[in-house]
Amino acid sequence: MSAYAGPGTAGAIRALELGAVELVPKEEERGEDVHARFGERVRGALRAARHADIHAAPVLARPRRRETPVDLRALPARANLCVGIASSTGGPRALAEVLPAIGTGFGGAVVIVQHMPAGFTRSLAERLNAQAQVSVVEAEDRTPLLADTAYVAPGEWHMRVERTADGPRLRLGQDASIWGVRPAADPLFHSVAGVFGAHALGVVLTGLGRDGAEGLRAIRDAGGKGIAQDRETSTIFGMPSAAAAAGGADRVLPLPGIGSAITDWLRSSAQKGAA
Repeated sequence: MSAYAGPGTAGAIRALELGAVELVPKEEERGEDVHARFGERVRGALRAARHADIHAAPVLARPRRRETPVDLRALPARANLCVGIASSTGGPRALAEVLPAIGTGFGGAVVIVQHMPAGFTRSLAERLNAQAQVSVVEAEDRTPLLADTAYVAPGEWHMRVERTADGPRLRLGQDASIWGVRPAADPLFHSVAGVFGAHALGVVLTGLGRDGAEGLRAIRDAGGKGIAQDRETSTIFGMPSAAAAAGGADRVLPLPGIGSAITDWLRSSAQKGAA
């Protein structure tokens, strides 16, 4: 435990890559209510640490870097395929393994819910953007859903996909927490199922609880596919286990194989669309 995370929030993201279990930000205000909220967050982090297997995923000692720069002059088209990813405790390390392995050029967008406090998700997106082939950004309200782009839900905001006359776009909202978290993966996955149907893939990675299980089942019921991380490589197997038990996962895979499985699905779906 440390009260110092370095300049900005990049140090905190790096700590998660090196094996830290959870982030517990402090509020600037003081008072009994503030102390009570902070105490509950600390207890939640301790519960996560109690269940965590910090050796399940490899420590990301030297993050991979994007091999080729993104051409910002070439604006991608609207996405016609969508991959939804849910992660919680151990998620930043898992995402750093999965995102760089996702290929481009198939017309797919990636939408990500990582259970993380407000103020940290932008640094997470920037960190992943430096490693991945797709562009990774923190989501903004009413942003068009573009191909070859990954969107990280901002802390304290639920993220959904909606259909418009111009194509799919993102909507952010601060409605009530679900499963005690905001953002939550279930509302995102349900919206992805409604907009993309059989052209959607849901992925549930490591985390405590059952967020994403119902949404992954909704994607599969709509004709899409689902993947859950396996027990051996999960820091906490709670979310993937719940997703598999709910019937939303077609496949349960070890972490190193999930990124390539996503790329295989994107390639196959793009070829079917072209045919």
